[in-house]
Amino acid sequence: MSETDSEVAGTLAKNSSGTGKPGGNPQNNQAVFLSEQAAFAYNTADDAIANLELFYPKDAAPQLDYPYHLVDETQLTTDESRAAMRFMALLADEESRRTLASRGFRSADEPVGETLVSTAGGREPQPFAPAATETGPLPRDLLQEALGMWTITVQSARLTTVVDVSGSMAQPVPGRGSESRLDVTKASLLQGIEQFTPEDEIGLWEFATGLDGPRDYRKLVETAQLGAPAEGKGTQRSKLTAAFKALKPVPNGATGLYDTTLAAYQQAQDTFVKGKFNTVVILTDGANQDQFSITRSALIAALKESSDPERPVPLIAIAVGPDADQAEVDQIAKATGGAGYQVSDPAEIQAVILKAIMAVGQTGAGS
Repeated sequence: MSETDSEVAGTLAKNSSGTGKPGGNPQNNQAVFLSEQAAFAYNTADDAIANLELFYPKDAAPQLDYPYHLVDETQLTTDESRAAMRFMALLADEESRRTLASRGFRSADEPVGETLVSTAGGREPQPFAPAATETGPLPRDLLQEALGMWTITVQSARLTTVVDVSGSMAQPVPGRGSESRLDVTKASLLQGIEQFTPEDEIGLWEFATGLDGPRDYRKLVETAQLGAPAEGKGTQRSKLTAAFKALKPVPNGATGLYDTTLAAYQQAQDTFVKGKFNTVVILTDGANQDQFSITRSALIAALKESSDPERPVPLIAIAVGPDADQAEVDQIAKATGGAGYQVSDPAEIQAVILKAIMAVGQTGAGS
């Protein structure tokens, strides 16, 4: 990930002349995520030798625009308000539109010209294969994979991690000496957090019966940006790292899955952030054991009733170990547009979370 378009373009493979134009150096990127306007600027540069070719993923690329909005308009002075309105009028006049188009920007309310797209590297038909190996449009499953990859690499995530700390999580993992299920789960989560950027938001809950009075769950770390300062000292990332390390099994605690799932889902909906991939990741090593909780059918009904297309929060439920019920977690997760998974070794959790986000991202849920 790079902070500017020019930095992104600088990672492309270089040709034999040493310029930053595409070539055959396998050590550098062969493809990058880039805006249409940035590709236009790249292809029209004076030192352009080989142009970029734009691939527009079907049903995958969000429209990139540059909105102009008056902030606190009622607080503006008369001069400030007039200046703002004049600037908006300037952007809309014909000369300004021509200037923007000449720099590779699309107009908001007009069809884009063929010259702009072709100069930026786009060509028909879309999507396309490279000319040397033309095979027709890419299969839909590859396009869906591209959308999933877009979700995990470009779109910021807002993720609440909910970890089972029932007594069974103290059981040893076969082949790992004295390490328990929770020990290996924590290690996998600590590795996984390194895959997320400072702009991604992650929080932490734990759950087991008898954990917090009548409730089966407890919020340990509020969901916030990993790069944000934490209360006291350090960042959200360091606070979350410490919280992961401090997780401990609750002696004689049972798996209070259903009440916890509903509470975490509703909390994520209430704090939904538009423009991010919002999701809840639930890790459990067993089926629900709280005899006083709602039933599975009642949980699924409540999840479906609470779901809101304007605030999608797909659940990603991971069954850990041989005692967990994948069919159960999958049924629960699918009620929200999510998916259920099972891992025999908790060390696989890190890879499964990323895989799950990509898979759910292919459907467009959570954003």
